[in-house]
Amino acid sequence: MAERTGRLFRTVPVRASARTWFTALLVVVVLLLTAISVALLRTPRISYAIDSGNLHIHAALGSRQEDKVIPLARISEARPEWLHGGSLRFGTEKPGCCVGFYDYQRTGEVWQATDCSAEVVLLRASSEVTPVVIAPPDREAFIRALWANSSGVWEVSGRRTASWWLTLVTLLLLLVMATAALVVVFFVAPARIFYLVRAGVLEVLWFGGSRQLRLTNCRAFKHWPILGERLAGVRLAGYVVGSWLLDSMATSVAASSFEDGVIVEADGRMFVTPGDRDGFLAALAEAGATVVTPQLTRRR
Repeated sequence: MAERTGRLFRTVPVRASARTWFTALLVVVVLLLTAISVALLRTPRISYAIDSGNLHIHAALGSRQEDKVIPLARISEARPEWLHGGSLRFGTEKPGCCVGFYDYQRTGEVWQATDCSAEVVLLRASSEVTPVVIAPPDREAFIRALWANSSGVWEVSGRRTASWWLTLVTLLLLLVMATAALVVVFFVAPARIFYLVRAGVLEVLWFGGSRQLRLTNCRAFKHWPILGERLAGVRLAGYVVGSWLLDSMATSVAASSFEDGVIVEADGRMFVTPGDRDGFLAALAEAGATVVTPQLTRRR
């Protein structure tokens, strides 16, 4: 920074609109991530009930529900199994909820309603086209009750698997990254626009870039430009950097807005918005620029 000696001017801050946009967009991001979290992280409800000679399988995830009733008299086999690495053919697969048709190398295609655990019970019934896979908490007790036609209910508590935690961490990271990006866009970037006036040179600095204008044969004057189309660049609340058609002329811009500012005509045309316009123009005059006062500088 020792080489950058001279008079430093900051741009006109536009804090009110920046705070408004930041708050509005942050609310949108939070609501969006909350909706995604509810969809991905809601706890499923899975239960297996033996009653009146039937096995009732119930799985619910939010508003979506799956129910299957299998007569006990139709069940020909019920055995403990260890299944993992299955591929979903049709159904729902979310952390702690695997309901639908899956294909396993060990058993082939099955219909299952489990919490995605590997310790399951495999059922075969003449009323079902494919084997049925369930995951009651106590497999041995469930199988005994099944053969004995003993009434009971086995509920699968929502299990927070590794994928559930990974999803949660990912969503939190997205929230942090989105918040950080909004802070940079609406507060850090606008605060990084500076105008440094040195002997014979105006250096314009912004977030991630800079430009030097030689003040020899340079004209500068106060101006409120007539805004035209954007040629290239970024326009945010309190941060306008790029190239626009101003007054029907291609103009480089490093400003906080398109309102009262200063036009510098040197190696090209540039629009800036120093907070102290009079002090800025005085510094430019001392550094070798010609300061003029146009008769018409603002469109009414």
